[in-house]
Amino acid sequence: MLDFSRDIIEKIISIVAFFILAAGIVEMPKELDYERPKRQNPAEEISVKEISPSAPLSAIARKEKAKTPAPKFSAPKTQTPSVFSPIEPAPEKTIPAAPAISPIELNQKARQTIVNIICSTESRGLLQPITGSGVIVSPKGIILTNAHIGQYFLLENEPAADYLNCLIRAGDIAELAYDAKLLFIPGAWVEKNAKAIIQQEPKGTGENDYAFLLINKSFGPSDFMSAEPNFDFNDLPDNLSALLASYPAGFLGGISVSKNLGLASTFAPIKSLYTFSKTEPLGLDLFSLGGNIVAQGGSSGGGVFDARDGKLIGLIVTSTEGTTTSSRELNAITMPHVGRSFEKYAGRDLAEFLNSPESFPAVFPEAEFNRLKQLLIEQLI
Repeated sequence: MLDFSRDIIEKIISIVAFFILAAGIVEMPKELDYERPKRQNPAEEISVKEISPSAPLSAIARKEKAKTPAPKFSAPKTQTPSVFSPIEPAPEKTIPAAPAISPIELNQKARQTIVNIICSTESRGLLQPITGSGVIVSPKGIILTNAHIGQYFLLENEPAADYLNCLIRAGDIAELAYDAKLLFIPGAWVEKNAKAIIQQEPKGTGENDYAFLLINKSFGPSDFMSAEPNFDFNDLPDNLSALLASYPAGFLGGISVSKNLGLASTFAPIKSLYTFSKTEPLGLDLFSLGGNIVAQGGSSGGGVFDARDGKLIGLIVTSTEGTTTSSRELNAITMPHVGRSFEKYAGRDLAEFLNSPESFPAVFPEAEFNRLKQLLIEQLI
């Protein structure tokens, strides 16, 4: 039985992509059709490679936006100005409010909240790692990452202790920092995406693609910085500047990932807004970001921070295809989406949960943990 279980775990590591990627082919949800009174020229729709008929998840149809035609220009009639005509005062310019945090300060603080999540097996060691990113979102030691990363914690210590081991690293160059356990993962995501664990280029929309880990051991200083999530918004300004931070590993080999994986951060504009809702009211669930250096494998689970106040507004989850980072668009699920999903599947308020996770022991009972683990193992038999 032990040898059989070992074969299962070996199959997990050998069949899945070399890295946990943020750059898989993405199925796009429909674009939000928000009314923007001050917006005269709507942004162009992004083009996404069509999903193949064999894709495991059916694409969600996008809602087409009505194009606002360019206003016609007509030259004013020539008039002879009167000597005594009063001059119309120039309209007052609206000076945008200064951001509550400077870009330098935001970059410094955000980087201190980002972690690298690396999983390896006893037989293969750290030379062929599965790697992703996460964000510390609570002073209680809670890490927010993607479900497609958190699912490996369901298989940790199977079939024996330390056989499949996931650890948390931190720092400008990732170094061992913490051990963690799975605190919560949406059962709905595992049920829908279990088959993707054996696919090298899994597809998905990002819906419910989040998980929470709890730091339970520190290998160094036990204090850490945490990001402040913003769960209360349902719109974002056009081209809002956001800071992205993660541990991209798409161009690195196994040794570099284990020894020299660097933390990257950059600013990028928010582009299109999307929803997973099929009926009213529409919620802001996902947004896209312009191509940037973070658009690589390993960035899944990285943070997106509002440049205005430094709060965490999104979690990197997928990207469109592209041969270069500049040609890909990253997609991030919003913190309101995570909050709504958590309340739906855990039956708890997420903000309260992050403040006192110890008071919600029934959020992820052992029976649910074992059920979801079995769903993954069944895909490998």
